[in-house]
Amino acid sequence: MRLFDADLHVHTALSPCGADEMTPPAIVREARRRGLAMLAICDHNSARNVPAVRAAAGGDPVVLAGIEVTTAEEIHVLGLFGDDEAALATGEAVGATLPLAGVASRRHYGAQTVCDAEGRAVDEERRLLAAASGFPLGAAVELIRRHGGLVVACHLDRPSFSVFSQLGLWPADVRFDAIEISAADAAPPWREAVRALPHPVLRGSDAHCLDELGACRSRLRLAAPGFSEFALALRGAGGRGVA
Repeated sequence: MRLFDADLHVHTALSPCGADEMTPPAIVREARRRGLAMLAICDHNSARNVPAVRAAAGGDPVVLAGIEVTTAEEIHVLGLFGDDEAALATGEAVGATLPLAGVASRRHYGAQTVCDAEGRAVDEERRLLAAASGFPLGAAVELIRRHGGLVVACHLDRPSFSVFSQLGLWPADVRFDAIEISAADAAPPWREAVRALPHPVLRGSDAHCLDELGACRSRLRLAAPGFSEFALALRGAGGRGVA
């Protein structure tokens, strides 16, 4: 087993709050420069830029397919998948519940650019990715699991868009595979509650611009970077784990 650095919460220019500079080749170059062995691309409510980042990376770094679902309660939940098709199918189901983005909303929230592997804009997502989906938390988690995904409750240390901030408690009837702490790590009301949870703790940058990429990262003990090894690490199987 070896230790690998991974940033498992990275946005592209597809996310309306993502910087235009977050194109597939730019993300790959910065990830290599910062010594990241694995990335997860987790745009808001869509996975349409995952294949382009994977193609741009060519396996260096390893790219996991992901999505950051905004539930009906405005909780952000990461789904991480073993293949692009599962992430894209999850995104299509989520997208079907979103309103269309009008001219005013696009101006307010920002562009939603679908890129190719060279970073060229090939489409503009027409659904409003900044909106809450029609999936309540439990249904969102079930959707991710139905497509073979791992479920992460993200940025629990933040005062908005987390399980604690939106619900005020930890739901006993929802099963997560891991929890995530952001670079902020700065919400005293929930800090002790987060530490008391039995889940593996990941650290993700939630990068929306290149300067943020890898600023907060997980260190994983794996045989090699990849989804199946990551899934084993979350279970602590065979000497794997989150360091």
